[in-house]
Amino acid sequence: MKRFENTILQICMSNKDRNIIIYEHRNNQVSESLDSLNINYKAFDDMNNLINIETNDLLILSVDQYMIGYDDIYKKIGSIILNHPNHIIIINKIKNSEYLDNQMHKLLISLGFNLFSQTNYDNIFFLFYTYNIGSYKKTPDWLNSDNWANPDLWEK
Repeated sequence: MKRFENTILQICMSNKDRNIIIYEHRNNQVSESLDSLNINYKAFDDMNNLINIETNDLLILSVDQYMIGYDDIYKKIGSIILNHPNHIIIINKIKNSEYLDNQMHKLLISLGFNLFSQTNYDNIFFLFYTYNIGSYKKTPDWLNSDNWANPDLWEK
């Protein structure tokens, strides 16, 4: 659990000027870690209440592979992204290290989240995702004015 807490601490320290808002589904690892680190936060148990939070708050959503209604989750997370596009961390709790086939992983990647860290505690894997529309899709090397996108080179 130490590595999990270190990751949570790193996230909170890099966002130290923001209020921390958490949502946890069927677990309380995030709130327990924040409590043990003496970090103040506000917890919600209903994802619908997260749409109207302040745009400068750090939002940490802790989800797991047993959440039902992926279409509903997709819509709720999509609404949160539209209303709160910055400072979102999602923690996906899974039971094995093979996360590429995990439905929640696929959903988060399809919404533009990037996997930035993984921890393992007692054979439970925690995958940390961030959202940043600016880094959602990286511009390929070939798409620049030195290559085909340069009109001066079109006739060569």
